[in-house]
Amino acid sequence: MPWVGRPRPGTPWGIPSRRVALTRITTLPVMDAEWAGDGFVLPPAASGPDVAVGLAVGMRRLAVLGARESWPPGRALELPRTAGLVALHPSLGCAAVLGPGRIEMVGRAPDGSPVETPARAWTRNTQALGFDITGEGLWTSGVQDGRASLRVLDARTLSDVAGTEAGLELGAPTLGEDDLDGLHEWMPHPSLPVMGVAVSLGQEGTWLTFVERGATGLVRGAAVASVEAPFYPAGFLPDGSGFVGVGGTWVRRWTYPEATLAAEFLLPEQGTLATGYSGLVTERAVLVAVEDLLEVGEWYLLQLDPASLRPVCAWELPLSTEVVTSVHLLPGGFILSPEDGQLWRLPDEVLSAR
Repeated sequence: MPWVGRPRPGTPWGIPSRRVALTRITTLPVMDAEWAGDGFVLPPAASGPDVAVGLAVGMRRLAVLGARESWPPGRALELPRTAGLVALHPSLGCAAVLGPGRIEMVGRAPDGSPVETPARAWTRNTQALGFDITGEGLWTSGVQDGRASLRVLDARTLSDVAGTEAGLELGAPTLGEDDLDGLHEWMPHPSLPVMGVAVSLGQEGTWLTFVERGATGLVRGAAVASVEAPFYPAGFLPDGSGFVGVGGTWVRRWTYPEATLAAEFLLPEQGTLATGYSGLVTERAVLVAVEDLLEVGEWYLLQLDPASLRPVCAWELPLSTEVVTSVHLLPGGFILSPEDGQLWRLPDEVLSAR
């Protein structure tokens, strides 16, 4: 049986609570770029000094900010005016861009030369676009004949990878017309050509399916279904041995590749999780954004042990919930407020805490 933890009575969480001094980096000037969602694009998971995020700083400009960089960053990508979906390559030098009727690559190849991949005509229904950690596979997720389906393109040519042309049906229920715009999210494995593909249908739940790019096509692996409530696939553990999901009332860790539930932490009734990207998995911790834990109108980062999900510390963020109504935890220790574009960086004491 997996370990299931609950907050203990007495002091909040029954764990230490410490104040955090955030470093304010900037306020992003443009947050309504259609291709950027809430203002950011995440590359496949990386670790160490190479971890970075892509931030929308204009309707057609994607700035690539590294974990240790100051603002403004030295790397940026100019995007086509018709960009609808954007996937940042793990090299951080180029991106795939999907617009009406076409898909193309922009930026520079990993060797530093300009990308010269010809654009491709594209008419398939597509809700999500993303690279796996190898950078060789460009994955697309959408709806075909009422079912969520997946395809993979060769990133060098934008042609269909052999054996994937027909698409692979994902482990989600049949979608009605009102569900075609369900939320599709990626969770790339940190070292393998494996993608976790999550399809969320509002309060009807989330279905997470693992797919591997094999020698003869796509191989569907284990799946996790949460029909009682949606959850966010926060990410794999750095060694790829497990993955974490954050729901409205719980945090769970499953093993990989079996997708067996291994640990769970149940949130107290007075804590409310932020929506969206509210969980961050690092080598030493799982961080979860919790709103108004002490009923004082502030945000907290709940630090959990990545193996057991036992609570370690509640980090008090100097952010009022009346002013900052939602936060996203981004790779590299960034905190983004999507309403006004404010961007902060967590101190090393949080990211390195055990």
